[in-house]
Amino acid sequence: MSGAVKANKKLNEEKILAVVFLAPALILILCMTVAPIFYAINTSLHATEYAQIKEFIGLQYYKEILGSAKGWYSIFNSVTYVLMSLILVIPLGTISAVLLNKKIAGRTIIRTLVIIPWVLSQTVTALLWKWLLNSNYGPVSYIYYSITGQKVDFFNTPLAAKFTVVLANVWNSFPIVLILILAALQSISSEIYEAAEVDGSTKLQTFFKITLPLLKPTILTAVVLQSMEYFNMVTLIYTLTSGGPFDATQTVSVLAFKEGFDYWHLGYGSASSIIILCLNMLFSIFYMKILRKKD
Repeated sequence: MSGAVKANKKLNEEKILAVVFLAPALILILCMTVAPIFYAINTSLHATEYAQIKEFIGLQYYKEILGSAKGWYSIFNSVTYVLMSLILVIPLGTISAVLLNKKIAGRTIIRTLVIIPWVLSQTVTALLWKWLLNSNYGPVSYIYYSITGQKVDFFNTPLAAKFTVVLANVWNSFPIVLILILAALQSISSEIYEAAEVDGSTKLQTFFKITLPLLKPTILTAVVLQSMEYFNMVTLIYTLTSGGPFDATQTVSVLAFKEGFDYWHLGYGSASSIIILCLNMLFSIFYMKILRKKD
């Protein structure tokens, strides 16, 4: 009997100790994540004047966003931005990882150089691409003018601006996909490839029949992580184009930032951020269902 009492006492002490160690992290999460969400919800339901929260207006801001062409265009821009980026990032990261997994001369140096874009902040990346593609003195524009004799402006037309923002994003973020895929490749046993070689499998067959199926869980994880990041991205797009021209690159996240911090429409900006949160939740549920099906 005394043994059972001691066991229960020890279990209670361990529970208390666990709570003590987890408490700082839980408090930090509550302060940095949960509390701002509730504050944003409250702000989105009230009229605001600069930083002052005034009378309750209910869902008026949500109706303004979802009932206007501007709001839906921003959502469309967000979705297309995510999809276009993923279509380029995932294949590029996968192919680069497969190539860098091979034993080639200077592999370590090449790996280091490839990761550099990911190390740079989004602000630095945006400023770098803005300089490279500047129509007056950018190196890319100068080379194009030298070859064709015509000037080109990558930020002047909606379609060109969209592709420019996507390419800058792909250059900045594909190394993280490369790292994930490369780590997954190194976890695949060499015996599998040796067996495939004995069976007479070609390199192309080995890649599509063995390597790619084994990489599918990692690739899907990369899709989930990157799509969430792209959908919430503000700094790169805002610094590069500020959402222009003609709102062609204005995503929901950029709309929320501009309304909240440029125009001080905190209620409208908060409503936009809650819409982003809801869309992220929908994406998360969708991806979780896909992951379960894969399992």
